[in-house]
Amino acid sequence: MKRTTFIPDGRFYKGNIHCHSTRSDGHLPPERVVGAYRSKGYHFIAFTEHNLYSDFSEFSGDDFITIQSVEASPSMPEGETRAYHFIALPGASEHRRNAPLPMYQHDEMTPCAPFFSYYDLQDFIDNFYNRGYMMMINHPFWSRIEYDEILPLKNLFALEIYNFCSGVIENKAESNVCYDALLRNGMKLWCAAVDDNHNEFALSGARRDSFGGFIQVKAESLCELDICDAIAKGSFYSSTGPEIYDFYLDGDEVHLSCSPSAGIYVCGDIRQILSSVAEDPEHPLTGVIGKISGDERYIRAECYDADGKKAYTNPIFL
Repeated sequence: MKRTTFIPDGRFYKGNIHCHSTRSDGHLPPERVVGAYRSKGYHFIAFTEHNLYSDFSEFSGDDFITIQSVEASPSMPEGETRAYHFIALPGASEHRRNAPLPMYQHDEMTPCAPFFSYYDLQDFIDNFYNRGYMMMINHPFWSRIEYDEILPLKNLFALEIYNFCSGVIENKAESNVCYDALLRNGMKLWCAAVDDNHNEFALSGARRDSFGGFIQVKAESLCELDICDAIAKGSFYSSTGPEIYDFYLDGDEVHLSCSPSAGIYVCGDIRQILSSVAEDPEHPLTGVIGKISGDERYIRAECYDADGKKAYTNPIFL
């Protein structure tokens, strides 16, 4: 039996689901952000302004769409060094249909309730969930949040495994250690790579924070409904450069195919399942096939290109 997170039909669409403009603390107006991402071959972006809901569907067309969204965060007590930030994206079709509360509207401020306990934080998440949104927790490494400070939370669908802006400003881009700790302890989450772009510096400069982290969503079509349905199902992978063409389990045999890579690693909750490294740059890897032990609770893969850029699959839960 073949198991995978990718839906059987459709194609891959490239997008950034953590993005800022002059509507909050970004430095470019929305129309310039859209133009920049379209010019780089992206198919969609989500404007995630701080506690300000955005629906820029007027920028959507046949080859590029925007997704309504917000970056929501509770206010933290004075002296608190942690920061809980979440991306709220429209959930899967059934989730939205059954939501007991209405969705937010363009330009509406979302709650910024104070954080005193995990009960408050769960109420904060549940408010969005009950409005039909799926919630992703952002940049835990940058936010100084440990895995056990996420583990009690419910109604989260994903975690940012890579945040380009956090890497540019503080060398805190990757949260794969936190992510695996959550998976090992039974939490089922997808993972996403994002830009979190604010565009303080030139788009072509060394300190740019755009075009560094993205997801490739396998969806039936390029519309908000299909993209969000596919994201909710985990039908996407995350990357800072390399491409993943397929990742699946057939019986006890794991298969991964990808763009030319210097290294490929398949891991689970036990230990490394499979690792392969190209012997020289002239003969890169384009995939691996190997066996799992059968005791794993999940498997996922990462691949690296010759420049050290990475791609991450979502886990296949066993």
